[in-house]
Amino acid sequence: MTLRPFRIGGPLLDALARGGGGAGAVLLLADAEYGRRLLLLRAVLDRAREHGGAVAAGAAGLFGVLAEARRTAPDATRRVLGHPSVGPRLVMSWRALAEPGPVASLPLSDVAAAVAVAAGQDAEVTLTASGPGAVLPGVGTAVLPGATRGSAVVLRGGVLETEGGARLRVTAPGPRCEGGAPVGAPDAEGARWWSLRGVEGTRAVLDDVDPVAAAGAKRTRLACEEVRAWRSGTAGALWLLRARHPVHAAEVAAGLRALVPLAAAGGSVHRSGSAAEMFGGVALTLPASAPAFAETLVHELQHSKLVAVMHLVDLLDTAPQAQQQRLYAPWRDDPRPLSGLLHGTYAFLSVARFWFVEAQSARTAPERHRAQVWCARWREAAAEAAATLLAHEDGLTHTGHRFVAVMHAALAELRGVPLPAAAVREARRYAEGHRVRWMARNAADPASV
Repeated sequence: MTLRPFRIGGPLLDALARGGGGAGAVLLLADAEYGRRLLLLRAVLDRAREHGGAVAAGAAGLFGVLAEARRTAPDATRRVLGHPSVGPRLVMSWRALAEPGPVASLPLSDVAAAVAVAAGQDAEVTLTASGPGAVLPGVGTAVLPGATRGSAVVLRGGVLETEGGARLRVTAPGPRCEGGAPVGAPDAEGARWWSLRGVEGTRAVLDDVDPVAAAGAKRTRLACEEVRAWRSGTAGALWLLRARHPVHAAEVAAGLRALVPLAAAGGSVHRSGSAAEMFGGVALTLPASAPAFAETLVHELQHSKLVAVMHLVDLLDTAPQAQQQRLYAPWRDDPRPLSGLLHGTYAFLSVARFWFVEAQSARTAPERHRAQVWCARWREAAAEAAATLLAHEDGLTHTGHRFVAVMHAALAELRGVPLPAAAVREARRYAEGHRVRWMARNAADPASV
């Protein structure tokens, strides 16, 4: 396995620090993240070899499946290895091998099985049943009644078989709502194959069945009408981005890999999130409007971009004492470390710019005022956080200081654009209210500032 080096030159780093970079930068970062996963695979194999015996032999077999699939079907293999929820599985496999002694199972087996199915490979892989049956990340989930948690499930020639003899054929992701039909009935009575469904106009899939993709949250298979709602919402958001935010549209098209639907909690509060090892994955409740959906995609992709940058370039001093202090973030109810403040500042720089453009395109006065309020709210919040980061420069590397300084300058430019006084006043009321609530909640925390 030979990997090329990845470098970010000064001009590209500055473009990224301003919140942009374009599709080319996102593709570079995606390539780097794929290379990182290949290195993680090799690290897992090396640790397994240190164990020796059955652990080493099992890992070598899984690695052989992956290597053969990459040789014969490189595009399909990359699609699976690049799926957001594969990243955590590789890290979990590496950590499971950290200590000497027996290893019950490796999440790497799920990845190898998924790659074998996507590549059309006639391989045999033994999985460990979890949740409803077996999860093949980036491909789908098998519901296998009778497959108890921890029992063996074997993939042979695209068919999963339980210890009790139930058999189920699996298929690669596609646009259809229907699941695969069980084979081997009546042993497979009640078995279902839930393939991931694609999202038209993107390279992303709707990942509604993988608990790892949603950080362990319970998964609920979306009905066809729900799939249509998500596809319609995504189409509206992408249309808006292409019409008014072409750079963000190109970045989303290049970087989005999976939408992970979350169940709406009590009330109508919209939630979204992303994770460090899940490049291109966005977990979210269904936004209520195209602008809200578009803003969420912009916001979360900025987090993916920054994570990938920080995998290549040290922006923060990693010494424990540099990261212990907890600071005020104008968008969170809890004190945040420097890394969290950096991430939020980077995301809200682009969010503020998004709402500025939306204000220019608004068709009605209320829509324009709302967009202006959010632009004012988040440009001031991000500028305040950037200033806080610069004031704690002992926690930044030299490159990190440069990155934050460029962000701060970009925010100064945005703050220099006049907005109506009424919008600025309303945004300031939101900001002051947030600070009062934050102080009341965190006054007893001696580490918070």
